[in-house]
Amino acid sequence: MYQLIYIVFCATFLTCTQSLNNGLGKTPQMGWNSWNHFGCNINEELIKSTISVITTSGLAAAGYKYVNLDDCWAGYRDSEGYIHPDNKSFPNGLTPLADYAHQLGLHFGVYSDAGTNTCAGRPGSLNYEHQDASSYASWGVDYLKYDNCYDTGIPPQTRYPKMRDALNATGRPIYFSMCEWGVNNPATWAPDVGNSWRTTGDISDSWQSMTSRIDLNDQWWSYAAPGGWNDPDMLEVGNGGMTNTEYVSHFSLWAISKAPLLIGCDITKMTAETLAILTAPEVIAINQDPLGKQGHKVATSVLSSQGQANAIISQCQTGKQSQQWKLKSDKSIVNQLTGTCLEIYDCETQDGTIIQVFPCHVSDHNSCAQSTNQQWNVNSDGTITSVMDNKCLDVYDFEGPGVESWTCNGGSNQNWTFRSDGTLYSAVGRCMDLEADLEVWAGELQGGSYAVLLFNRSPSLANITANWSDIGLPSNTAGVVRDLWKRQDIGTYSGSFTSVVESHGVVFVKITPK
Repeated sequence: MYQLIYIVFCATFLTCTQSLNNGLGKTPQMGWNSWNHFGCNINEELIKSTISVITTSGLAAAGYKYVNLDDCWAGYRDSEGYIHPDNKSFPNGLTPLADYAHQLGLHFGVYSDAGTNTCAGRPGSLNYEHQDASSYASWGVDYLKYDNCYDTGIPPQTRYPKMRDALNATGRPIYFSMCEWGVNNPATWAPDVGNSWRTTGDISDSWQSMTSRIDLNDQWWSYAAPGGWNDPDMLEVGNGGMTNTEYVSHFSLWAISKAPLLIGCDITKMTAETLAILTAPEVIAINQDPLGKQGHKVATSVLSSQGQANAIISQCQTGKQSQQWKLKSDKSIVNQLTGTCLEIYDCETQDGTIIQVFPCHVSDHNSCAQSTNQQWNVNSDGTITSVMDNKCLDVYDFEGPGVESWTCNGGSNQNWTFRSDGTLYSAVGRCMDLEADLEVWAGELQGGSYAVLLFNRSPSLANITANWSDIGLPSNTAGVVRDLWKRQDIGTYSGSFTSVVESHGVVFVKITPK
């Protein structure tokens, strides 16, 4: 039985804080969401057929339970302020769809926004939290994704708890999925507010976008726990913008990171390959492990001499080529190891956009922003600003390791020096470097086993080694290594495990100490 619970911490001066405890999210949510594939092109027929296919395709049996409408279902508010679905797209309202989902053993979700409007311009829930929550509960809604557009300048730490309290006040267990985009570091405050919180901007169906989302998410790994999860956005598996190998990597990274597994493709037309990825039982079991410890990056090395890699800061090391940079006459900054150019990812202009290296194309004026995202001004005040938007190279939160673009503010984390040895030295005390393209991710599981992911970002086949010392196992421990995608034991190893990993691919294993 669901019970409304408020955990109240009262200190001196009668200051109290209400905390979320709705009994939901003990493992990351699994389901389907309409946005990535359909955007605003949703209607009653589509949602009903999706509910049906989830049950008949084997997705429900694999653990996918939520069927979630994203933006554009809402139509208008009536004279009393109550929200109503779009009459054309959902002529019978949402209750019949929720009822149909429940009849088939599924849950039903909707979307709103902690602002005056949704991101697509439909009515938002700001100042209507209790009315909207009451409507959702009366319709049989089990899940709310809550976006962050049109916020009127009110901090999310003020806006999101209001909806938490409104949902709890209904007496109905409604999963609260916060879509704050990570702009105010929600991992540090959202565990008391939501069941999951977006740590990134929106994902798109590309290798660069997918890897950048999981990198941003990874820095918050220690904040995830049963009841509250870091969310790098929904799955793109099956939408066609990546290879099958890359989709396997995408799904594996989300699984080990205890990220929500929310399908974003048209499941009524998915291929057998897509279904096989989405229903891989031993991979899903890692995501749903009841211990709830988020796996994270534990070891890296650099292989690539070409292609894309994120810029980071690391301890300065004499002679390390990946830390050596050259400012050229065309205003590009070139890494001496890879010969690639420092750039703002995808010409994005919002604060916090990732800085990476990418094959130089400064002379290509057909690229985004006419390639000015690869051009930089090195200024006398120590700042390095983009020719594209005049934003500063910035060390994330003064600690890194990420390097991002940010509005110039005079902070020491925006101060850089080109030194005589070719290093680009940050005033926070470390040097600009490249994030490695050969990675080991690991996370502890219930019972003492470990999930271990060997991830190859490079354009070439590579051997990757997971050392027990990086994973957290004593070096003399013998462990049975099991391939989670092939669903077969590989053998017993001590101290380390090495495997060949294809370009943009993974080897995903479970290591169980003997």
